[in-house]
Amino acid sequence: MTGCIFHGGLYVLANRHTDECADPMLCPGCQPCPEPHCDTCERTHAEGTCAMCVGVVRSNLRQVARLMGRLSAEARWGALAFKVGARVPGGDALVMASPGADIEGMHRQLARRLANDLDVSHTYDELRGDVQPPGARLLTWEAQWRKTLGQPTHRPGSPAMARWWLDDRLQAMARHHTFPTFAKAVARLVRQMEDVLHEGERDQVSRVPCLDCGARLVKAYGNTVAEDHHVCPRCGQRYDAGRYQRAKHQHLASKGAERFVAIADAVAAIERPEQTVRAWIRRGLVDTARDPDTKRLLVWWPHVREQHLTAQQRAKPKENAS
Repeated sequence: MTGCIFHGGLYVLANRHTDECADPMLCPGCQPCPEPHCDTCERTHAEGTCAMCVGVVRSNLRQVARLMGRLSAEARWGALAFKVGARVPGGDALVMASPGADIEGMHRQLARRLANDLDVSHTYDELRGDVQPPGARLLTWEAQWRKTLGQPTHRPGSPAMARWWLDDRLQAMARHHTFPTFAKAVARLVRQMEDVLHEGERDQVSRVPCLDCGARLVKAYGNTVAEDHHVCPRCGQRYDAGRYQRAKHQHLASKGAERFVAIADAVAAIERPEQTVRAWIRRGLVDTARDPDTKRLLVWWPHVREQHLTAQQRAKPKENAS
């Protein structure tokens, strides 16, 4: 395997240049890496999906099984959750702890869809963002992969058996081109369950994209505040405070941000108090709208960006000289 780096939107050989290279003295490398890269993480040299990504999916499947055991207690003793503007006993934990409504009916629906060669990825007519019983997700994934791998499809069993079946066939699944989508779906389910159960640790992901590959930068903490920095999770580039600010300002001026965003996202992006943005709204400097589904307040990002770049921030009071 050759050593490569991520530069200019693709993996290239370090210090190796093409004939069209404009400045070999400054270019870190522009000759494309000839080796295949993992379809899931896109970093490691591998055919299909690398062993590390397969291990992550295996760990996430076992995490789903572990967290499922805590849902009943959370639904009974946990704090009430907001659902459609009202407090519902049990909240999302009660929804996730259920066996997926009519399991027998779901079995029949899966069998009918598979017999007619139909997609089984959407067994229920849930709204986007709604929580789903993890047991139902495991049964659906098993049915999908049995169809994909061409293995005989029997009457679906329990969620525990479905999890075991998926775990046992991960190596074969990893060679299929749909495995990256499956890996993301499993990770998304784990994050959703951790949110409901108030468990798990998350990287502090910023809304600022990497200047080179576009992945969102992750905050990394050093031994002191001065050593704190950001890292690109994809290409591994390190961003000190100065470079991070340049990337942030470039992102703020991006034409791709011409859209309505949630006020919380706008506040996090410009790192100003929410009261400041709401003051701009009251003064008519920022247009707003309501999300048709969630009814959340949305703000027109170009207006927020313009006010952030032009409005004078309040200066910090100077300390009295002793």
